[in-house]
Amino acid sequence: MAKSISLITAASIEIVLFSFATYSARILFFIANNEWKLRILEQLQQNFIAVSLIINVLYLIIFLLVASNFKPQTVKLWIQIEQYHLGKRVFQMALGSFLAFMIILIISDFQSVTATIQAVLLLIFSIGLVITYRQLIFFIRTIAIQNEAKEKILYNKQLNEYLTTVQQQYTDLRKFKHDFQNIMLSMKPFVDNSNSTELKNYYHDILKERVEMSKVSGGNITEVRNIDSDAIRGLLIQKFFIARSEQIQFNLELNQTHYHFDNDILILVRILGILIDNALEYVQTIDEKIVTCAITQTDNTTEITIDNPLKNKLNLKAIFQSGYTTKDQHTGFGLANARKLISETDNLYLETKIIHEHIMMTLIIVGGE
Repeated sequence: MAKSISLITAASIEIVLFSFATYSARILFFIANNEWKLRILEQLQQNFIAVSLIINVLYLIIFLLVASNFKPQTVKLWIQIEQYHLGKRVFQMALGSFLAFMIILIISDFQSVTATIQAVLLLIFSIGLVITYRQLIFFIRTIAIQNEAKEKILYNKQLNEYLTTVQQQYTDLRKFKHDFQNIMLSMKPFVDNSNSTELKNYYHDILKERVEMSKVSGGNITEVRNIDSDAIRGLLIQKFFIARSEQIQFNLELNQTHYHFDNDILILVRILGILIDNALEYVQTIDEKIVTCAITQTDNTTEITIDNPLKNKLNLKAIFQSGYTTKDQHTGFGLANARKLISETDNLYLETKIIHEHIMMTLIIVGGE
């Protein structure tokens, strides 16, 4: 579908440019010969065709140079067309415009319409074509905004449901840990006085499991209780368990007793989620599977740093370009989207640096408690 739309659009533009080139060549020949009659064109037909083609190439080059300045907007438009399945509608509109123009040209030739009237028709159609494509862009953007709004509503609903579940699981886990410790302490005298080697070995195996469990419920992940935002706290808990399922060590460095977040929570969650996901996906491809998230907060500034080791050298400018990726079967839009969200928010900044073969991305939030 994308190729069909591109082909029809290119054909429409080329026909319009060629028509304008033809009329431009006519005007040049009329001015050069100081006579506004078509018989001059018949007498100099070969020269006229050559000049028309040259002018057409010049118009095409100018169009391509102008269009290149709108490449980011064009790429974004194509992404939205594919994302929201608007290809069929766009194809119908492009095909309709192309057929309308062809019909105008054919009828004007059959009816022997004068060159002046043809020029007026061409100009009117060109203006109509520009208006049509502008309306098409407006239509696509409107659909994109509507879908993004629906996605945000659904995302917020799912996030709230998820946070409620995670918070309950977290509370239950802490209660179980407390009860488990009491049970193990009460059993210790019986195990020590027992003559069963098998029972003692089993008891020590359970104690080892308790150490593993403490990694989840103490010291590391439990520090998120110091964050007063349910959304950010829930995101970090979610990423912690995802990392564990992928055999990745996810360290949280939250050394303060209280972290306050009140503005742009949804944007913060989206950006932080992208940065953590990017780090988790990268370390899956290397031996040192460690990701660290550190948060520091002063009265007016919050810094959230995501740190992970690097295997190879990295171009810090290229990683934020749309479509760039170092991972197989990834689109490379994550960091580009994060940077776009940051650029659209006045109090957010991103600092990226490489220190001792570790990449550190720090999200800086100006404005705090």
